[in-house]
Amino acid sequence: MARTVAVYALPATLIALSWLRLEEPRAAGADVLWVVLLALVPVLASTLALRLALSVPAALVAAWVALDTPSGDDRRGFFAPVLDRFGDGFLDYYDISVPFSGLERLHMHGVLVLAVFGFCLLLGHAAAARRPLLAVLAVIAGAGWPAALYPSRSVVYGALILAAALWVLAGLRTARPLPALVAGAVLVLAAAGASTSAALAKDGVLAWERWDPNGSSRQVSVGYVWEADYSGVEFPDRPTTVLRITGPTRGLYWRATTLDQFTADRWIESLNYMGEGVLQGALPPDPLLPERAQKPSTWVKQKVEIVALADAHLVAAATPRSVNAVSAGNVAVYSGGVMRRSAPLARGQSYTVRSFAPRPKPADLARIGADYQHKVDQFLDIGRTRVDPFGAPGRDGRVDALFTDDRYAALWPYQALWNEARRLRAGARTPYGAVIAIETWLRSTGGFTYDESPPPSGGLPPLAHFVAESKRGYCQQFAGAMALMLRFLGIPARVGAGFTSGKREENGWTVTDQNAHAWVEVWFPGYGWLAFDPTPGRGALAATYSASSSGFNAGDAAGAFGPQRGDANRGGASELGRLLALKERLAERQQADRNGGAGGGARTLWLLLGLALVTGGAIGAAKLVRRRLRYLTRDPRRLASAARRELADFLVDQGLAVGASATPAELQQLVRHELGADARPFAAALAKARFGPPEASAAAASATRRELRALLRVIRRGLDGPARVRGFVTIRSLRGQ
Repeated sequence: MARTVAVYALPATLIALSWLRLEEPRAAGADVLWVVLLALVPVLASTLALRLALSVPAALVAAWVALDTPSGDDRRGFFAPVLDRFGDGFLDYYDISVPFSGLERLHMHGVLVLAVFGFCLLLGHAAAARRPLLAVLAVIAGAGWPAALYPSRSVVYGALILAAALWVLAGLRTARPLPALVAGAVLVLAAAGASTSAALAKDGVLAWERWDPNGSSRQVSVGYVWEADYSGVEFPDRPTTVLRITGPTRGLYWRATTLDQFTADRWIESLNYMGEGVLQGALPPDPLLPERAQKPSTWVKQKVEIVALADAHLVAAATPRSVNAVSAGNVAVYSGGVMRRSAPLARGQSYTVRSFAPRPKPADLARIGADYQHKVDQFLDIGRTRVDPFGAPGRDGRVDALFTDDRYAALWPYQALWNEARRLRAGARTPYGAVIAIETWLRSTGGFTYDESPPPSGGLPPLAHFVAESKRGYCQQFAGAMALMLRFLGIPARVGAGFTSGKREENGWTVTDQNAHAWVEVWFPGYGWLAFDPTPGRGALAATYSASSSGFNAGDAAGAFGPQRGDANRGGASELGRLLALKERLAERQQADRNGGAGGGARTLWLLLGLALVTGGAIGAAKLVRRRLRYLTRDPRRLASAARRELADFLVDQGLAVGASATPAELQQLVRHELGADARPFAAALAKARFGPPEASAAAASATRRELRALLRVIRRGLDGPARVRGFVTIRSLRGQ
């Protein structure tokens, strides 16, 4: 015991000090000393079994010391809150730089305390079992891991680890010290290198920041670059929850930013700065919003909690109008209600937003013309030029001229895209008609396919290749193409970037990294920016004006188009007709599936019922055959035994315990006590047939069978229907033979 304590003391102290380097000085650091002593207690026991048994309560006490901190959710119990706090603290090591403040990060401190306890307990067990190599490994891991998280520039740290390892080897006095010393020296040298090289700690073997307990290759907190990228996207197999949002009951898209400017080949974030400060109250006025957007009664409230989103943008629905984000500190506000800090928000932070999110009907938008009054001229820019607004006289000719003007050669690859936009606009009386036609074409009727690994563009700009040739892509291609097509038509549009609504759970929305998305925002007088989603299979807006909504009716949007002229297969109205036909076919197929499913369900039910009847009948028949076979004898005593077995089987099938050697008197008492029937005549005849004079056994055997039938009739009359059925189909008596 004394040797165990001596071997344990120095390395355990080094392990504790190594982990405490990760934390700013704090008064509550004494709990680390307590768990160092606590880890020693179980290993002082005399046997391995006792040491392991004592380790369990020691671990529970350590968890209580480390993580039984006051909880803001007032949850009851011990294990669930402690496990949650451990998980939160562990993941915080991926997001919070070290050294951290233990007073502010109680859960991180709790994980630190448990790490000290765990490594010290392993060291103690190895010392008590006289396992020098295992003890050296515990020292290297326990003192070296903190060095990877917070590298030291001094070789003294590595020398201390080496000294602790040598102390362990000397104290345990191994019979073969050379292999353990060599292995320990190699590990110590590795630890010394890790402790003095930030490059090795962060980018080499000990690349702890890239470890992911969820099993994917991403970091625990998910970060995004919101500017357009058309090269491909890969979502992890297991989703990571990034946000929890409470408030709205309808599914809104959560916008992080907008891509307002189109360059020669992609959309980028180019926003107007409107001021900054601590956000607490109304945001600066937005000239692109209608007057009613200033009324709080038109706002939708959301509370946004950061779970694992490493992003500097404050995510919100639609167009934010009022924000309470005091904990976020200084926040810059840009045009359109985009909000951004200089650094990402931390895990667990939350803020409240009230957004203007109108819900127009298709008929409302179908009546709105292109009365833009120069408010949104910048959203009609295409590369280095600006097109005329929708409906302007002679605008199509001026757009056509762009594709022969050398000054705009960068736009020439997009001529096919412009031609498709013009075709889909045919017959549209108002901008809404063109918008809904293009959204429908990309999402449903144009033959496009969602593909997270689209083919190379072969030298063409990605969006031009997507529309004209491949027709394969993900949300960036669909949203970017639609916004560009709308601008070619003179309709103000931009790309929105953020998340789809996510999954509705417990009065709120759970948003994961797999909900990351891009969509299109179109400006309408009287409403401001409205979202449309041209990407098939990715989200559904809770807005009946959009073709992506489950409540959208193509007939309601028909008012945005004039009478069909010329080729019936051309124009946006024909796209709506195709969409209507698709929905009708889908509804018919779903109805057929429901009918088939109902019929199939009924057939399955009857099949199961028939199978149950057949099985029950087979069991009853098997018992009847076996019973009859027992009576195929002329021996009176065997006939009496068969009658006894028949009664015993009946009683067993009713759930009564019958001994294999039960006497007639015992059977009589069992029947009377459990079933209330008088079995004395049967018991007397059975005893006479089995144990009486041989010359009287034949008559007694016949009387036994006669009394058995009478007794069973009486017993069955006393049973209810379910008991009789259970007795018929049960296999207890078959199992017992």
